[in-house]
Order: sequence, then C-alpha cells, then structure tokens
Amino acid sequence: MGRWLAIGMALALCGCGYNFPGEATLLPGGGTKLHVAPFTNQSRRPGLENSVRDALENEILRRGNFELVRDDQAEVILEGVIQSLHYRPIAFSNADEALQYETIMTLSASLRDPRRDTIVWRVTNLRESDSFGAVPGTVVVQSSQFQEQSTLNAGNLAQLTDVQLSESQKDEAIERVLENMSRDVYNAMVEDF
Repeated sequence: MGRWLAIGMALALCGCGYNFPGEATLLPGGGTKLHVAPFTNQSRRPGLENSVRDALENEILRRGNFELVRDDQAEVILEGVIQSLHYRPIAFSNADEALQYETIMTLSASLRDPRRDTIVWRVTNLRESDSFGAVPGTVVVQSSQFQEQSTLNAGNLAQLTDVQLSESQKDEAIERVLENMSRDVYNAMVEDF
C-alpha cells in the first residue's frame, strides 16, 4: 500500500508542472530567446551598468536554459534600472575609525515582450549586500571567501595602505553583490516571482 502511495505521489508531482528552482524552460511571456539590454545606471559608479549586464549574461549562459540573442531576435528583453550603490560603515574601532563597510546595491528589473510591447514580469527594489574589511586587522585571510575570491594574498596586506586595502576589498564585495544579484534575478525571473 505504501509503495503505491509513493508512486502515486511521484506521478502527481510530475504531472503538476513542479520543477526545481531556476530550472524552468520557458520565460514569463513565453519563449526561450532572451536579450539583456543595458540597465539604466542611477548610481554614482561609472560603468556599473556594464558589470550588471555581464553578470546577468554570465548567469544565463551558466544555467544553459535560454539562448542569448540580439534585441531584434528576442522573444523577451530583460531591462532595468540600477537605483543605487552605496557603502555604509558597520563596525568601528575605539577611536571611531571605520573598520568594516557594507556594500548595498538596489535595482529593479523587468521582462518586456517586444512583439506586444508589454511587461510580462517585474521585480522592484531588489537589494543585495555584502561586507568588506577596511583595515588589515578586519580581513580574515584564512576564510574560504578570501582564499577563493581575493586577488590579494596575506603578504600583500601589510604592504597596502588602509585606503588601498579598502578599495580592493570594496571591488571584491561589489563582485560578490553582482554574483548574488544575477542569481536572484535569474531565479525570480524563471520562477515568475
């Protein structure tokens, strides 16, 4: 009896259209041909729109479910606005020196069906964040994140000024934010959230 119940449940799941997150084979509005348009950049970081577009295209290619095409061949076009990118101190020394910062990016994205010129999916005010150390004592060189992603090594830290270290760590935090943002936009888009 239990075996038949399990088989029945498996068949029901197969028939209801259930799939794993991020594994859909059709985009909202239908189709599999997608174009990523340049996002409008309202942040103060020049070129961030190119980084966002690259991150989204890399995520789409990595997943392999959809074809990236020119805008005149697209069944849907992914477009959006980078609303902000800012940094805020989140940890301080006894002398009120900022030791750690948080990088926060906010964006909105939508899928537009160019044939009908209608929006078929939208996410607004998606917020991604990551933190970074601003002085050598706050960078954990033994962490897997530092060892896998940093362009620095432990020996470099002592040779850098706090400003140089902070800028390097800021750039790496932005890369992590872009990676997380592209994954979250992709999942929300294909799951039609």
